[in-house]
Amino acid sequence: MSYLLDAISFAAALFVILAIVLLVRWSAADAKLRGKSTLLVSLIVLFLFPWGLIAWLLFRPEPPDAASPKRTFRLEDFRVQ
Repeated sequence: MSYLLDAISFAAALFVILAIVLLVRWSAADAKLRGKSTLLVSLIVLFLFPWGLIAWLLFRPEPPDAASPKRTFRLEDFRVQ
């Protein structure tokens, strides 16, 4: 029975570590997309997990293409003459 609990604990720890690694990789890719330092964001997310990830999600800047004013849908742009 002890071996079963050890195996479950190992699997849970492995899952948590894998989830953290994937979240750090995603935050680095997101920081690169938004023009911020990937190293700095990765370190903050890794060492301050989960608060660093929450802070990045709340305070991350807009992507460069989203900074331009958004166009609204106009039917005239799609009408065939």
